[in-house]
Amino acid sequence: MSSPTRLSQAVQALRANDFETTIAITQEIISEDPKHPEAHAVQFSGLFKAKRFEQARQIGGLAAELNPKSVFVLNNQACLQLEAKQPASASGLLKSLIEQYGERAPWLYNLALAQRMVGNYDYSIATFRRTLDFQPDHDHAAFQLADCLSVVGLKEEAIRAYDYLRLLRSKHAPSHSTFIHLAAVNQNLTPIGLQHEMALWAERFIPKGERYPTKELNNSDKLTFGFLIGALPSNWLENIVAPLINQLSNGNDRAIVYWHDEKVRNDVFDDTVEIVYSPKLTDADFARKCRGDEVDIMVDICGMRRGSRQRALGLQLAHKQIGWLAHEGLYATSRVTPIEHNFETPSLFVDDRKLDSVHALPSKVLAGVGGQYGLSHRVIKTWATILRELPDWRLHLDSTSSLVNRSLKQRFQVLGIQSDRLIFNNKIGATKGTIVLDNFVENDPVSACNAIARGGILVARRGALFPAQRTVSLLAQLGREDWLCKSTAGYIDRALSLADGAPSESVTDEEIRQSGVRDLSIFSEKFRAACLNS
Repeated sequence: MSSPTRLSQAVQALRANDFETTIAITQEIISEDPKHPEAHAVQFSGLFKAKRFEQARQIGGLAAELNPKSVFVLNNQACLQLEAKQPASASGLLKSLIEQYGERAPWLYNLALAQRMVGNYDYSIATFRRTLDFQPDHDHAAFQLADCLSVVGLKEEAIRAYDYLRLLRSKHAPSHSTFIHLAAVNQNLTPIGLQHEMALWAERFIPKGERYPTKELNNSDKLTFGFLIGALPSNWLENIVAPLINQLSNGNDRAIVYWHDEKVRNDVFDDTVEIVYSPKLTDADFARKCRGDEVDIMVDICGMRRGSRQRALGLQLAHKQIGWLAHEGLYATSRVTPIEHNFETPSLFVDDRKLDSVHALPSKVLAGVGGQYGLSHRVIKTWATILRELPDWRLHLDSTSSLVNRSLKQRFQVLGIQSDRLIFNNKIGATKGTIVLDNFVENDPVSACNAIARGGILVARRGALFPAQRTVSLLAQLGREDWLCKSTAGYIDRALSLADGAPSESVTDEEIRQSGVRDLSIFSEKFRAACLNS
């Protein structure tokens, strides 16, 4: 068989994703003609797509030398450099391709990836957008754009990007659930809109057929708890979730953590806690795993965040399925009961061992908490309004990400607040008498509790989602329900009156002790009872 015919077969195999056939055919051609340019180019692509990267590197240089004007080979070279974590080299190659031959979606996408790898998020966001201009259905570019916008804290833009992504990935449940979570948390969905979205999600993704049976709960004195954890904020994990799980596992109960996030956090759990890395399990296999572990009560802490297992929860994983700390407060399946409905009294626990000591803020500085992952426009607009009314005051923000900080400076500046009025320093914070502004869209009861424990006076607003309910529980436990504002206008007025010297006493150490907000044993008993009563 002639070389052109065999090469044509190799290309057909490559297009059919039969990479081994591609490699075998091109190797025959190369053994007969060691300088055959097309055979080297096709084999290089076959090796790369087969993820045989070391062999691809060995042949890549010769393929590029034999095909100096082949955009096909040069793009593969850039992809190989990206895989080898060499973004600068890949970026140079891709820019050269674009300068010579013009913009193309694959080159723009890879260039944006390279820029993201070196931390140039402004460039990568612009280039992912440019990729979508050339190829609107490029779902990988749409995902990367949404993820980058989330990382830098541009919440409203991220919501729009995830909304577009779920249109491209119509059968991809995580894309839909991530959009619902972000839109709900940032109040871009009305309560009715959220219910409609949940109903649509259930109709599309919740299993309709036979569900897995579960064993009955026989011994309530010794339970097996399963905790499903996805992309949970780190301070929630460290200060609320992990201490409770450790407490349960060190008593009569057994605790299993089903970790459905990218990076396992073994460091926050005791040795008595069993950890199962579950992202690669299908929903059916995950359900079988939970049955095999004989889980009595499955506690979902994920909600609709990334890592959501709502489809699996629809299969009934355990005798009882409880929702806890899931932001939306709703589930796409009726087989999950939010635990908040069953606490006899408002209850919150925050680990005092995680209370970092800080130096006092300078005078005339407000403490804004809950901004570690950026702020929604509604919060920034409100805080900017307060700062304009207090021209001699500044605002301390608790974000430690340089990317988020830069974005926050730019967004406040648009509203007339210059960057010199913003302070980013995690070694200083709220102390006795500091006015603390809670992020009233994504309430952060952990940061609020720690600020109050240091003597800060909280300005908070009631919200509809689970974190807001936890803030309500916190203030109720501390006997400071009067600190809770009913509207944005009331929130602004309270902050301004406190800055003007209105009297308000800090919570004392004794009041914190009596409230039980730092008492893990009391909280774990309440938590356990609430699970059993659900």
